[in-house]
Amino acid sequence: MSLVTPANVSRFIGAGRIAFGALMLVAPDRVGGSWLGEAGTTPAAQVALRAVGIRDAVIGMAQIHTAGDPDRGYRWARTASIGDAVDAAATFAAARSLPASGVAGTGVLAVGAAVAGVLTSRAMQRDA
Repeated sequence: MSLVTPANVSRFIGAGRIAFGALMLVAPDRVGGSWLGEAGTTPAAQVALRAVGIRDAVIGMAQIHTAGDPDRGYRWARTASIGDAVDAAATFAAARSLPASGVAGTGVLAVGAAVAGVLTSRAMQRDA
């Protein structure tokens, strides 16, 4: 039996989401600075980054917890991908005001995670 299954890919994506969420909780200034520039290091931005971080971590936990459930797993994988798509769209919409490295990094991570989440969700739904 292969370890590379749609459910395990979803678990892996969920684990990455938890790790990134935890990073936003403990070091919002670092994430904010690289993603949003100087404005991302302000106390106000850190509030928002921590809020997004805990949401990402909880979504990742749900994604891992439900990955093997044929009725809910694919839905959580798809739900998580919506957040990634919104992160990418919001970043691209404000690209002129953000550091180029933050736009590129978020673009690669968020678009990649969104696409991987949708593909994984579809595969999980087919396997259900």
